[in-house]
Amino acid sequence: MYMSKVSTRLGFIAVVSTLLFFALTTFSFAQGETGISIKPALVEETADPGEQLIFDISVTNLSEFEQTYYLSVRDIVGAGDNGAPIFADESLELTGFEISQWVTLGAEEILVAPGADKIVTVTINVPTDATPGSHFGGVFTSLVPPKMRESGAAVGYDVGNIISIRIAGDVLEQGTIRSFSTGNYIYGNLNVDFNARVENSGNTLIRPFGPLEVYNMFGQRVDTLTFNESQAGVFPKQTREFTINWTGEGQGFGRYKANLSLIYGPQGQQQTMSNTVTFWVLPINIILPAGGVLAVLLLIVYISVKMYVRSQLRMVAGASRRIASARRQGPGASAFLLVFISMLTVTALFLILLLVLFA
Repeated sequence: MYMSKVSTRLGFIAVVSTLLFFALTTFSFAQGETGISIKPALVEETADPGEQLIFDISVTNLSEFEQTYYLSVRDIVGAGDNGAPIFADESLELTGFEISQWVTLGAEEILVAPGADKIVTVTINVPTDATPGSHFGGVFTSLVPPKMRESGAAVGYDVGNIISIRIAGDVLEQGTIRSFSTGNYIYGNLNVDFNARVENSGNTLIRPFGPLEVYNMFGQRVDTLTFNESQAGVFPKQTREFTINWTGEGQGFGRYKANLSLIYGPQGQQQTMSNTVTFWVLPINIILPAGGVLAVLLLIVYISVKMYVRSQLRMVAGASRRIASARRQGPGASAFLLVFISMLTVTALFLILLLVLFA
């Protein structure tokens, strides 16, 4: 029962720690009477081939009991659309972005008292033939020994930090906005969800961010949002989906356009990418009255035309006296009716044109 409770808590912590990698926050979590805290949550360094990096990680026992933790290193080969890292399968072919073979831990098993910290030294020896670009991995702790996990004799959950090492050399930074769209094409109010899929075709991690500008039907900028404000990363050779919500002020109406302009790359060497999407805002409280007025006008035009046609038929079929009398009276009611019908028709067409242009 106790081990089940610990495993459940550690599993939740593992999810939180991986998500925090992309938000660039410090990982520190406690849940009830059990938990682990690892600092720093993210280690980002640049290095040359053949260079050695040394840093410390701190493991804190947040439970009320003394715990033995087992440390290990795992490779990360990518990330899903939700940002969660994809860990390398040791049985598959290497991708060239691994790091686990470079890492040496100061201890693979530590005993930590309740509420106490334990410092573990991490040494990274970058090979002289290391591939330029970003390499990813992480140092993880678990309550279950590695041999038991490999044999399947026990179920364990890892909690760890993330290591990102950028190796100097022929680094390729290349990002593309594969798609930029809204959740719907027509909205009833100014509450719009934007979705963008960003592809990283280079060999280093990129963190695209920038302004998302919204313009109304008159070309006026009505709002500016910061896209990917947390600067979440996109792994090399991966595509990641981002979502951002815009809630505008006031009553929107008509055709809107949104421009997305992103930058990525190191300071002084930043690159840009952009895309555009259009959508419509058609509030029901405006469309229904306008549609009702238009329907009434069209009905009046239809009835008027029908009455005019019948009147003309009667005049043609009538006696020559009635025809002569109508001619002596001049244009009279028929001409007036024709002018009236023409005005209604022009008015209806004008309203339809306004609806098409501004809706």
